[in-house]
Amino acid sequence: MEAEELLRDEFGLNSYESRLYIALLGRGMKAGEAAQASGVPQSRTYDTLRSLEQKGFVVESDGVYQSATPSAALGSRIAKYAADFEARLAARRSAMRAIVAELEPLARPRDGEQEPVMLKGLESIAAAFLEVLRESEDAFLLVRKGIEAKTAFLGVLGQASRKPERVKLMVPTSQRLTRAELREAEKRGLEVRRSEGVLLDMMAGDRGGVIIGVPARGKDESFAAVAIWVRSPSFALSVIESLEQQWKAARPLRNP
Repeated sequence: MEAEELLRDEFGLNSYESRLYIALLGRGMKAGEAAQASGVPQSRTYDTLRSLEQKGFVVESDGVYQSATPSAALGSRIAKYAADFEARLAARRSAMRAIVAELEPLARPRDGEQEPVMLKGLESIAAAFLEVLRESEDAFLLVRKGIEAKTAFLGVLGQASRKPERVKLMVPTSQRLTRAELREAEKRGLEVRRSEGVLLDMMAGDRGGVIIGVPARGKDESFAAVAIWVRSPSFALSVIESLEQQWKAARPLRNP
């Protein structure tokens, strides 16, 4: 049963819990009846029912156990996950501020020309993306094959400690953006346009260099992320100048 599998994989119920919960749907039972209906061993039934009570899936009255509706039980579980996530996120942001205050002064300055580097993995590319944003006044984001990752990079914009004056996002004319995506782009202060000339994934900053996405090869190609970071101010300025011409000819996109 798909629901039983989802209860285990996505909502943290074990096999006994999911089986007991499903057996109790729509009818009240005593522990022995629930064990028989679900196939859960009698010796494990009481502790499993107590666990389901604590998680909000089951209520007990006079020795009779009844299930909460799936919408109520799962809605409560989602709310708990969201609260736990927000608390953990707040703790990590606080830790980040402390770490940055202590270690940022030790970071080696990256002035002038440097050797290009290969970035492997979305997190590595995102970190370089933040470096480019931190050092730039003007920036372009071109998204072609990496369209599935654009939301992640919109989120990265919100983490930039110093945002550029302008960040321009160009997508292919064939790519459709949802209203939610356009609202998110607007929230992040991006200008969005369509262009026929979006040939590859790229992030360019006028001072921070240029990150160029390259095709990945291998079994996990659809999920792989590889890029080249050209850390050259002169190259970056040349790329920005070319992209400005392309930007002028591109068609603006606005949230309906």
